[in-house]
Formats: sequence, structure tokens, C-alpha cells
Amino acid sequence: MNVFHQQWLDDGILKIVFDLPDSRANIFNKTSIPALEALIEELQHRDDVRLVVFTSAKENIYIAGADVNEIFTIRQREEAYQKARLGQQLFQKWAALPMPTLAVINGACMGGGTEFSLAFDFRVATDSPKVRIGLPEVKLGVIPGWGGTQRLPRLIGLQNALKIILTGGAVDARRALKQHLVDEVVPHAVADEAVLKIARDILETGGKRYRERRKKRPFMEKMLEATGAGRSQILKKSREMVMKETRGHYPAPLAALEAVAFGLEHSLEEGLEYEARKFAEVAITDVSKNLIRIFFFTEEIKKENGVENPEVKPRPIKKIGILGAGVMGGGIAQLAAYRDHPVRLKDIAEEPLAAALAHARELFEGLVKRHRLSEREADLKMGLISTTTDYAGFENVDLVIEAVVEDVAIKKKVFEELGRHVPDEAIVASNTSAIPITELAEAYKKPDHFVGMHFFNPVHRMPLIEVIRGRETSDETVATIFALSKAWGKTPIVVNDGPGFLVNRLLMPYMAEAVVLLESGIPIPDIDRAMLDFGMPMGPLRLYDEVGIDVAYKAAKVMQQYFGDRIPAPASIEKMVQEKRLGKKTGRGFYLFTGKKGGHSPVDSGVYAFLGIKPTAKMNPEMIQKRLIYPMLNEAARCLEEGIATKPRDVDVGLIFGIGFPPFRGGLLRWAQDYGLDAIIADMDMLAREVGERYQPVPYLTKLAQSGGKFYSE
Repeated sequence: MNVFHQQWLDDGILKIVFDLPDSRANIFNKTSIPALEALIEELQHRDDVRLVVFTSAKENIYIAGADVNEIFTIRQREEAYQKARLGQQLFQKWAALPMPTLAVINGACMGGGTEFSLAFDFRVATDSPKVRIGLPEVKLGVIPGWGGTQRLPRLIGLQNALKIILTGGAVDARRALKQHLVDEVVPHAVADEAVLKIARDILETGGKRYRERRKKRPFMEKMLEATGAGRSQILKKSREMVMKETRGHYPAPLAALEAVAFGLEHSLEEGLEYEARKFAEVAITDVSKNLIRIFFFTEEIKKENGVENPEVKPRPIKKIGILGAGVMGGGIAQLAAYRDHPVRLKDIAEEPLAAALAHARELFEGLVKRHRLSEREADLKMGLISTTTDYAGFENVDLVIEAVVEDVAIKKKVFEELGRHVPDEAIVASNTSAIPITELAEAYKKPDHFVGMHFFNPVHRMPLIEVIRGRETSDETVATIFALSKAWGKTPIVVNDGPGFLVNRLLMPYMAEAVVLLESGIPIPDIDRAMLDFGMPMGPLRLYDEVGIDVAYKAAKVMQQYFGDRIPAPASIEKMVQEKRLGKKTGRGFYLFTGKKGGHSPVDSGVYAFLGIKPTAKMNPEMIQKRLIYPMLNEAARCLEEGIATKPRDVDVGLIFGIGFPPFRGGLLRWAQDYGLDAIIADMDMLAREVGERYQPVPYLTKLAQSGGKFYSE
């Protein structure tokens, strides 16, 4: 099986093209690694090759990295160590080849692909927007184990390297050139000619100008990293940042930091051996296995069409209409325009439309500042959004997304009116957060073209979209919205219709129970800190303030209409809404917001007196966690039993990407399985007796525990 194709570019200049057969991407696996070993062995003994140019045959992908399946199956530390050493030694042999080597990065270059490129003498990237160079290993719970923690700091400096290694981030070609990660950026359209010129120059001069350029770094950066004290300060600050972001739940960034620190004081070979040991430590952890499972879930979703019949094809979506220019409508308009859709944004007044345009402009300016767009590109995309106070321009839309106020009567009136202004074939998607889609579809002329498309706030940042199938929604409609969500860079899950759908249905009992605990006298910091310690991105009471207490209250009222006592209705929330104590938007809620970016006091101490609460009760943090998580688990089991979610995977993906359920725990159902269903059932029985019937485990959970079954089998 031929993996590496060879052709002469010029006298002594050999081009090697990586083209893994029967694969969309080049990866290092059981096929390509032996082939690379054989290639190195051949090159070591060839005297007709003066320089090697290495590139990829795959469209938009250079090398995607190592086979993640092989990392997932590692169970023993020694096995992990040996696999890391194998890759390191292979790349060391490449680095020691007797001729200069030039990597031509013409697409995504990730993980092991980046580590391989670091073993080259020179690196060139094309100006293709698909070029992204990074080390995403920490996102999978491991560290770069084939030299990344050792070679990258030596090449681009400690601070630049840590930004990539500790975040799992990636840089584009322009940033890579600025950091000296690549030596040149060439036009993608004429890459072969440009690369040949560079190769000839390297042969003539030894690449002197590139080697000299790598030494030119900002003076302060260079001085800080030149001393032991400076490096120690950088490492100390980096560790503090990691602990602040992860609260110690993720061992990989800390292990990577240790590997980098060791390499600064030792030889490359010693550093590589240490890196392999640290890789082996984290590769066998439950955290790594859970993060890799989530990666597998997202890869599965990328290959699906959202319906049972794989033959169903999505319809093309070009022009999009959006109803409602509030926070959600404006955010959706910006996202659609960013993905090159002409957008017609409607509201009943000019003021919200102007605010939505200003918000969209701000988001595009942020992309320009982060070098994701040029100013011209941002202007062109911004120009795709037009506004109206009537339905002018809706006569030729392919899709309308509704994001008006969360009121059944108002929404139904809007949909009945909309039907007179859009083509019969147009799809209509509601962004409602809780109202059943089947009920709303009654007001639209073609319920088979009606679907839920539930975004999460802020739209530009939150990765999840719930695609909700109503009773009459067609497969084609679901497949179209599912495909569009993926094209927009989101992770969609398809759920069947029901109040609150999946994510909000599970979130509501969690949020309500937090207020029940507060009303029983548990201090706000104790409640929120317990959930931060569990791994949530913020505590539930802080989440109320961020979302808007009025918004949460409206959603809870909708849910209570359908579920009654299963979702408590704490009087405190209604009282706060009546008093306009709505959270961040009004400057105070459970917390007091100062107006400075991210500034707030630990808690608004006046809220206790306002609600008539004495915050003197004590509760073990683990019990707080159980009081909040168990109602969510019970509701998740109901959703599986009722068919709201058809797969445990969708429950866990929905909560991780929708509300930030801790990824290192693998999701709610994975956490429950690992914790032990028998232990959970015993806890819930006790809480049902002591707190209330809402904790009584549902039959689905009880039967699963009794049968020894699991949500997942490997």
C-alpha cells in the first residue's frame, strides 16, 4: 500500500506527498507509521536527494495527527510510554536525515502532524484559510507526546508555545509566520512554484535568512525568557491561569506545563523521555477517556444527517429571514451573515433593529481583532444583513428563524401572519426555549416545514443547537436544519418535541432546586462554590444572573404548566422579577454587578434581607451537588423513556455543549454510570423520604440499576 508518493521537482529536490489510502485525512496510524519508518530508512541511504519537500494530497488537510482510537484503547502506563517513545524516535530519525527537509503545510496541521513538522529543518505554509497549526492534545486529556512540549518552545519561545500547548489552540498561517512557527507563507494558487524557489534558495544559502529571522523576537519577550527568574515567573503565572480555568479537574495542562518546564533545563533527548513519561500518566486517566468519548460523539454527529433514513438529503439554504431583533435574533443574524447568507432581519420598530446591527458590527470587529477576518471581509459580511419593519424581502427566503418574545399567543399570531408572506416551500424554525413545537406549528400553513432550532446564548459562542422535531415535521426539514447547523460550525442534536425539549427540561429542576436550597438558608457562595467544585462553569445562582432572572422565570412558568410539582416554583424568583432585580442586565440579582468588565461582588448581601432569608444553614458540598444533580438525572431518564432523546449520547452532548456540564466527567449519564446507579438510587430514595417526592427515582433508572445495565457499553 503506497502512502508516500515521490516525484522530482528539480535536480536533487524530491517531493514527497502524504496520501493515506481510503481516508479523508492523513493521520499517523498502523498503516502510515510503518510506511514512514520505511521512507526514513530509504532516505537515510540515498545520495541523489539533496533536499526533501514534504506535503499532503488531502484537500484542506495536511496531517490531522495521530489516530485517536489508538490513544483511547491504551489502558496501561507502560504501553502509553512506549507509544510516545516510538513516535518521538521516529521523528528524531527524520530530524537527523542527511539532507535538508522542508514541510509545506497546505491545510489543517494538528497534533502529531504539528509535532512532525517541528522535526523539519524548514516549514512553509500556504495562505489558504484552511491552514491551522496547533496542538489540541489537552482537549483530549493528554499532552503532546511526540516532541511538541520540547521542540515548540525551542522554536517559537516559551510564552508563544504555552499559549498553544495549554489551550489546545491553533494559529493561522499569518500568525504562524509572525511567531516563526513557519518560515514563509506562499500563495496557495502557485504554491509549487513558490516552494521550488524556496527550496533552491535553501540549497544555495543553507536557509541562512530563515535561521536568522527566527532569532528576531520582541526585545522584552526575549529578555524575560533569557533568565531563569523570568522563565520561572512565566511558568508560575501559567500554572495559576490553568488552575483558575480548570480548578485542577484536568491533569493534562498541568502535566504539559511540567514537561515544558523540564525541557527548558535539560537536553532535547532528556526532555523527550520526560515528555513520554508525562504523556503516559495522563493517557490512562478517566478524564482522558471521557474527553475522547466526547470527541467521538462529535465526529459521529458530523457524519449523520439527523434522521433515521440515511438517504434523506438536506435542501440548500441561501437567503434567511429572521423575526425579532433582540439579543438572540441579532446574534443569529450575525452568525448567518458570517457564514455568507443574505439575511433579512425584521422587527416592529427601528430601535431594536439598530441595536441588533450594532451588536453584529461589534462581533465582526472582534473577529477582525482576532485576525479571523480582514476589515474588508467583515464589511462585506456585515453588508449581507438588511432590516425591515414589515415583510418586504421575505417573499423569496429559504428559511425563516423566529426569535420573538417567549409567549405562545404572540408567537402563534406571528406564524399565522408569516404564512401569507413566505413561499410555500420555505422552512420555518422557532428558537423558542420551552414551548412545544407541535403546538406552535398549528398556526403555520405547512406544519411539515415547521421545526425547532433552539440556539443558546450567546449565539456566537455556544456550540449547541437543538433541532426539535414536531409531530408533523418532515425528515427533509430536520435534515436541512441539521446540515445547516453543522455548516455554521455548531454541534446539533435532534430531539423529539416536548415542553423544554431536552436541555432546558433538564436545566430547570437544577436551577429551581438551587433556589430551594437558598430559601432553606444555604448561603449563595456555598451553593455556587459546590457546583464550581463539581466542574460547572458557574454556579446556578450566578447563572440566573447571567441569563436574566426574568427569562429563567418565564421558562420555568412554561415548564410548570406541564410538569407541576416536579419543578419547584420558589416564591423568591417571582419576588425578584417583580422588584426588577433581574441579574446582570439590571446590575443586581443574587450578585451585584459593578459595570466593570467581569466586575461583581461575591454576593449582593442585601438579597438575603430582601427575600427574608437567614443564610446560616450548613450543608456538605457533596450533598449540595447531589441535591442539584439528581433531579436533572431523573428528568434525563424520563426523556430517554419518553423518546425525547433517542440516545444517551444526545443527553450528554446536549448538556456539555448547552450548559457546560463538566466535559471531564463525560456528561451526566456517563457520570452517573461511573458513580454507580445503585449508589445513586439509594441516595435518591433517602432524599425522597427527607426532602420530597421529586427525588423518587423514576422506574427507568430503577430498572436499569436492577438489571445491572448501563447507559453506555464500550
